[in-house]
Amino acid sequence: MDYSKLIIKDEAFSKKEFSLTTDKNEVLQTIPRPENLSDYYNFGGYISHQSNKKTVVHGIYNLVRKQMFNTKYKLLRRGSQNLNSALDFGCGTGEFVEFLKDKNIEAEGVEPTSNAYQKTKEKNIEVYKNLNNVTKSYDAITLFHVLEHVGNYDQTMKQLVSKLNSKGLLLIAVPNYKSHDANYYKEKWAAWDVPRHLWHFDRKNIKDLANRHNLELIKISPMPFDALYISMISESYRGNSKVFGLWQGMISNLKALKTKEYSSNLFLMQKKL
Repeated sequence: MDYSKLIIKDEAFSKKEFSLTTDKNEVLQTIPRPENLSDYYNFGGYISHQSNKKTVVHGIYNLVRKQMFNTKYKLLRRGSQNLNSALDFGCGTGEFVEFLKDKNIEAEGVEPTSNAYQKTKEKNIEVYKNLNNVTKSYDAITLFHVLEHVGNYDQTMKQLVSKLNSKGLLLIAVPNYKSHDANYYKEKWAAWDVPRHLWHFDRKNIKDLANRHNLELIKISPMPFDALYISMISESYRGNSKVFGLWQGMISNLKALKTKEYSSNLFLMQKKL
């Protein structure tokens, strides 16, 4: 697919159109980048910042999220038996921080978006507005569908690695634009989520990123529920019932059994000595 020819609309909010270009590291980049990107997060439907929604889609989202919390926790435990502290970068409204605290892990968060930051503070969670304000180091740092949002992913990775303890873990989840569902829905693929997603990664991009920042890639784990969820939203962007998306999501997961190109992946990395 020639990604440079795609015209992608912000279906979720502004209805403005954007396109894609490739940066020096062969990572796809959303253009143009809005001057006030924070304005594109301040709407009621932005799901990762809404912890109390009661719609069917939000119910599915919250159910899957709980399942994924366990998966992520098991990955971290598998990577290190000395998991005493963790930072969730881009923590939203703090649910994963709460989950880790319930596991007796000293967990904190970073959340730059004002609304989500305030909701997290109200839960008495230690949360920072900016990564620059974090002075501690941690056994693990997590980023779940966050790296695609940051202004400079290389600079962010450099900062995060500097805040890892020796042999600390970095766990990153990002969408994969080479998945079947991405190729099927093309410009209507919900995980483009322009312009909130400034960057779009494939598996090679993340492997290269690990190499550049002194990280050993330990494991890549699929996130099969993402294909179902993203395909449901993509169908709604086409004007169809979300139910149709379940079928395409299942097809995407079946194809990925052979290609390994899942809709989203978890990348577990460890800081090298």
